[in-house]
Parts: sequence; C-alpha cells; structure tokens
Amino acid sequence: MNSEKILRQVIREKIRSQLIERKNEQALRSIVRKLIKEGDLSDVHPHRSTGINALEDVLKKSIPTLRTDFKRLTTDKTQRDSFRAHIVKAVKDALMPELVKGNYTDSDGALMAEPSKDDEAATEPEESPEESAEDGEAALDAELAALEEADIQIDIEDTDKKIPVETDDEPTPQEEFGTGLEGMDETGRNMAYTSFRKVSQYILDAFDSLANPKDKEVFLDYLVTNLKLYFDKFEDELQTTVQEPTTKEYDSMKSEA
Repeated sequence: MNSEKILRQVIREKIRSQLIERKNEQALRSIVRKLIKEGDLSDVHPHRSTGINALEDVLKKSIPTLRTDFKRLTTDKTQRDSFRAHIVKAVKDALMPELVKGNYTDSDGALMAEPSKDDEAATEPEESPEESAEDGEAALDAELAALEEADIQIDIEDTDKKIPVETDDEPTPQEEFGTGLEGMDETGRNMAYTSFRKVSQYILDAFDSLANPKDKEVFLDYLVTNLKLYFDKFEDELQTTVQEPTTKEYDSMKSEA
C-alpha cells in the first residue's frame, strides 16, 4: 500500500514537472513571437519623412559617443555647457551652407541661372544719349570738386612694417572650432572638437544622401532639437546628489543629539 502511494506521488511529480516545462516553453514562444512582430512593425511602418528616417540612423551611431565624451567633463558644469554649445553650433555650421545651397539649385542639383545683365537692362527705362552725357559730366565734376577739397595725408609711421614670418599668431583648429563662442570653457570646447570629429562623417554622409530640400530642412531641425534633448538627459543623469526626504521629528531629534 505504501509502495503504491509512493509510486502515485512520483508519477504526479513527473507530470507536474512536464506541465511546468511545457508552460514555460509556451511563454517563451509567446515572447519570441511578440518580439518578432514588433520588429516587423518597425520595418513596415517607418516615419513618413525620409529625413527623419536618416536622422534615426545617425543618432544611433552618434549619441553613444557624445554621451561618453559629455560625461567625462565632471570638474565643472561650465565645461559641459561649453561642450554642448560647441557641438550644436558645429552641426549647424556644417549643414547650413548645404541647406542654403539647396534652395538655389534645381532638381538636378545645378545652380539656377541668375538674371543676365541684358535682362536687367531690358527692365530699366531707356535714357536718351543727351541725358546720359549730361549726367556723366555732372558726376565727373562733382568727383573732381570733392578731390580738390579733400585733405590727403599719408602717415608713413603708421604703416605696418612687420613682415609675417612666424605662425605663432595663427589660430589652432580648436580655436577656429570655437569661433563665435569665445569666452566659453576651453576644455569643453576642445572635447567638443574631438567628439565632433568622431561623429561628423555620420552626419554629413546622411545629409548629403538627401536630395529633397524639405528632407534636408527637417533633418537639420530635428537633429539640433534631439541633440539639445539628449544633452538635457545626460546632464540629469550626472546629477546623482538626491535630497533625502526627512521629517520635522527627525530633524528635531537630530539637533538635540
């Protein structure tokens, strides 16, 4: 009787174990199926803007580098502020000329023709030869009179006699990188210069692949916006000092101790 009871218990445990294993297998299949489905949805339904789709790829490649370099600047917040400002400015300086250029090119990328001098002349009212000669003589007389009244002086001592033979006064690449943001922390500027060199090719390649002016405009606008938002996020992640909640009773007891 005891043997039969033990046998039933063993069989029951075996069945229970198989049921648990089957349940876990079904749960795993469900998770995998869901992940595959989500992956398919992201592939089938990209963003409506080609510029945004190109930007997503750039951000995936660039943000990890910018995060790492940004978080190395821990001595002072002014370093991070400088890093942030220089990166954003460098992006705009690199892409804005191409964006403006795109507004003056046709669909084939060729510069649109400017009005010729003949076309401009055709729009101006014709002037008679007599009127033209009189106006020319009057202008010449006015210039001669101004020249006679002018007090022309040449100060030889003020002329620059220095012949530049040294390059000490030439700005460094980092200083040129910071043009327009003078006065900001130089460590942050230098780190931004190095960091931008790492990610700039990703940005330029993606931007150059866009031929549609609207895509280019959206790409630049959303790139700058996302960079600012990510820098906000990085700064929040660095603020590790959290004010611990307290009570009046605790503060009172702490002061008495």
